[in-house]
Amino acid sequence: MGLEMVLGLVFGVFIIWAGNIVRTKKVFVFLAGFGDTWQPINEERLGNRVGILLIIIGVIAIFTSVFTIWFGATVGKISGVLAIIDVIMILIVIGLDRIGY
Repeated sequence: MGLEMVLGLVFGVFIIWAGNIVRTKKVFVFLAGFGDTWQPINEERLGNRVGILLIIIGVIAIFTSVFTIWFGATVGKISGVLAIIDVIMILIVIGLDRIGY
């Protein structure tokens, strides 16, 4: 059980670090996997939104790894649903940028 908690903490810190890079340096293209074929319309707004959502995913991963010790699989199910909702929100934010909002 200790190994899963350490892996969750490391993964959560890594995702928070990636979200901070996206927010501060606006280099989110490598995370989206689009390369040079896609340029955002409003880099400032999109970078902030995607960065914050990535930080939220990292926090969910950290909380999941810690609370799984006490609450077991229930926390994993709830965190999975929250992570899916967060990924859907990232896709919506990218779509909103494509149409100009």
